[in-house]
Amino acid sequence: MKRSTSKWLKRRHRRGAGLALALAAGLLAATAAAQSAPPQGPAVPFVAVTGNAEVAAAPDRAVVSLGAVVESQQAQDAQKQIAQIMQRVIRDIKAQGVAQEKIRTAGLSLNPVYSHPAPRAGQEPEAPRIVGYRASNTVRVQVDDLERVGAVIDAGIAAGANQLTGLSFELSDDLKPRSRALQLAAQEARSKAEAIAASLNLQLGEVLEVREEGVAAPYPVERRMAAPAAAGTPIQPGQVQVNAAVHVRYRLATPQK
Repeated sequence: MKRSTSKWLKRRHRRGAGLALALAAGLLAATAAAQSAPPQGPAVPFVAVTGNAEVAAAPDRAVVSLGAVVESQQAQDAQKQIAQIMQRVIRDIKAQGVAQEKIRTAGLSLNPVYSHPAPRAGQEPEAPRIVGYRASNTVRVQVDDLERVGAVIDAGIAAGANQLTGLSFELSDDLKPRSRALQLAAQEARSKAEAIAASLNLQLGEVLEVREEGVAAPYPVERRMAAPAAAGTPIQPGQVQVNAAVHVRYRLATPQK
């Protein structure tokens, strides 16, 4: 009995010693990690602002979307009619000096046309039935000579187009106005930050972050036309607006005395 008790005490002593060594090793590792980690100082005060700017520029090209819609009792006949019309439209647009690679098909469809008979008293409503087919075809035309935009539209409509679904003006190269817009946006951001800092009796420090929020140059001008114009279609390109936004974060500092 004494011998078994002695063995149990020895095993317990060894376990206790192992646990003590493990705890000591963990304590040393935690102490070393705490000593090697950089000290956590106070948060850096900063101000974050966003500047916006808009720059106007004269467009140098236009995009015209026009086409035709026809209806017929037979699908094949509707498709044949729309094909003949668009062949004439494309031919006459090319005659205005537009290169073939500047013209592409933007939409093509053939759909059934249903009748919806009015329900009669005391009778079950009739199910819709197909009474014909509607075919449509739209082309997108890039016009690099803005003085020819009206003539291109008139030529397409005279050739049989009965839909003018879009007209937009663009910049072939917006690098200069885009760069200028970004510069102005950054200047506005700094002016905002300086005003905020001054109101708090602080001054701006170094820039901590700069992020471009986006640049866009949209200028949609949409018209719809169902019949040829009696006179030449007047077109005024105006100017496109290039918009930019810049997000900047500045460090705030106490003014030095």
